[in-house]
Amino acid sequence: FDTDILSDLAREVPSIQARVAAIPAAEQFVPIVAAEEALRGQLATIRRAQTGAGSVSTEVAYAYLQETLEQMRGMQLLAYTQTADMLFRTWRAAKIRIGTQDLRIAAIAFAHNAKLVTRNARDYALVPGLNLDVWN
Repeated sequence: FDTDILSDLAREVPSIQARVAAIPAAEQFVPIVAAEEALRGQLATIRRAQTGAGSVSTEVAYAYLQETLEQMRGMQLLAYTQTADMLFRTWRAAKIRIGTQDLRIAAIAFAHNAKLVTRNARDYALVPGLNLDVWN
């Protein structure tokens, strides 16, 4: 699952929850970069809440972080390997125009021969040979 799918799970989007629930737990994977992005987002929410700049309380912000961690606990992480890094650098040199983190997520999925579940077909479709499952 890419970061968009993880975000939809965190927001408890019913259609995404149902589709994820239909996939056996042993087949649910999260690229480590997507996990990083999800955690960074929750940590930023906590920082904003602590400074009074956020739209939620500190208590709620920590609850979001806890939900994200619990959600990912049952999923297997896909590592950013040397092969993934080589693919990332090759694609970057080829000037594939997608975001750095998305390109890293694509490289991880490709290196692990995994299907990438995403809502972001526009960007990921630019990566040659990437196995995509686009959820709308």
